[in-house]
Amino acid sequence: MAKNIAKNTAKAKVKKESKNVQGHIRARLDYLHKAAVYLQNAQQNTAHQVNDEKTGHSTSAQDTHNTSTEEKITQETSSAKKIKEPMNNLSRVCVSHLRGVALKTQIRLPIALKRSVCKRCDTFLAPGVNCSHEIENASRGGKKPWADVLVVRCFECGTVKRFPQMDKRGKKLVQRREEAALQHEATAANADVVEAAT
Repeated sequence: MAKNIAKNTAKAKVKKESKNVQGHIRARLDYLHKAAVYLQNAQQNTAHQVNDEKTGHSTSAQDTHNTSTEEKITQETSSAKKIKEPMNNLSRVCVSHLRGVALKTQIRLPIALKRSVCKRCDTFLAPGVNCSHEIENASRGGKKPWADVLVVRCFECGTVKRFPQMDKRGKKLVQRREEAALQHEATAANADVVEAAT
């Protein structure tokens, strides 16, 4: 009897420890995801600022026709490229670590997170910024709504991922027959009520 109690408490301790470990790993995965998103957004913001500065300087260069301002523009764009590359690489490193930790610990990533990462170049996919989202329907004339496929194309490496959109799929034959039978019974009951009323 004492042995059974000792075994049960030992099993309970092991289960509690494994839950704590997974909690720590999930927190790490969440941190890596947020870091990758932040670094990519920071990289895009610096790129936009440099483009705005470049357009402002180019108009002044046209007005003054000064070669020194053109040299400044080229220096600024080269410095922007130097800033952009490490930020982009840091975002990719975070995504790579995120996927590596999930694989080693055998924790499933949420579907939305998995689909927002390029498996080939480890880029965090932002629609309209570094990837495109299109819905294709290969059925004849696009008549079958359950044949819709979401096509995600990464601009960095050119990888194409396809995800079937199963939400619109029709019901099975058994379910359709049951609904038709229920609907038929309801219309028959309504007809009886109408006849009784008249």
